[in-house]
Amino acid sequence: MIRRWCCALLVGLCALRAGAADPDPAWRDWLQRFVTPEGRVVDTANERISHSEGQGYGMLLAVAHDDRASFERLWRWTDRNLAVRDDALFAWQWKPSGDGGAVGDRNNATDGDLLIAWALLRGAERWRQPAWRARARAILAEVRGTLLRPSPYGPLLLPGKVGFVEDKRAIVNLSYWLFPAFAEFQRADPDRVWRELPRSGLALLDAARYGRWQLPPDWLAVAADGRLSLVPRLGTRYGYNALRIPLYLSWSRQGDAGRYASFLAFWRDFDDGPIHPATTDLSDDATDPYNAPNGVLTLAATVRRLRDDPAAPAAPEGPDADYYPATLALLARLAEREAGR
Repeated sequence: MIRRWCCALLVGLCALRAGAADPDPAWRDWLQRFVTPEGRVVDTANERISHSEGQGYGMLLAVAHDDRASFERLWRWTDRNLAVRDDALFAWQWKPSGDGGAVGDRNNATDGDLLIAWALLRGAERWRQPAWRARARAILAEVRGTLLRPSPYGPLLLPGKVGFVEDKRAIVNLSYWLFPAFAEFQRADPDRVWRELPRSGLALLDAARYGRWQLPPDWLAVAADGRLSLVPRLGTRYGYNALRIPLYLSWSRQGDAGRYASFLAFWRDFDDGPIHPATTDLSDDATDPYNAPNGVLTLAATVRRLRDDPAAPAAPEGPDADYYPATLALLARLAEREAGR
């Protein structure tokens, strides 16, 4: 009897260590709703495609929940299905189909590449897997070797290898500056660019302010002489890309209060209204006529708490139906934990 009890206890402890019994119901719910048995993260609001960003976020969250089994499942699918290029980067998009699915676009997405590298570095450290660290370093070397362009602000991080340099200007996405990861990149891949990228990102954020609330856009054109402009063909919104910027800033403990003023002003302006929009069009200040998903409201509440906003609301209860806002909610919780609150 005692032997059976001890064996059962040992099995339970091993399962807990592997993540199979992770006590966080939000993480288990996220896995159940958005990750297939093979390890594919499903973007439920976007024709059920998968992308390198989603795989990177999933892997990062798996490390945070000490869930090695899920991490390995996610990484195995990513490596088998998105590592199809002739470099160290990943195809950004995979589409399901009747015959099993395939890569829909071989171009990379630099934020997805960096998220995967970050997750691999953290996984390698937590579970002592040097091969994962080696893959992360290869990704980082490819990014700094092929996806950076000089500018008066410092190095620009191109969103992908194809399609973002035109007419003597580069198009960037400031939410691709992964501020909380740069110090870890520097330790793994000692190169000064990982110290320069945070500075260039902050300089661009200080300059790229538009509309009533002086918010940064999803997409920004940077001319060779440093002039900045919106990119109408890609949209003129402070949208679902850019709303990640204040989360990344607070996660990395960027302390300049002025950099948060525009985000706080936007959120506070709707505190007493019936609608809490997620985004605004920077060309005419129009806002969404509907409430932001709970995950976006959770992100905003988290940043406001981290900035000691006395009017910060509580995060809303209840999971979002779709992948992206549900993921933002988990990331916000992780950021708040790592930022020391």
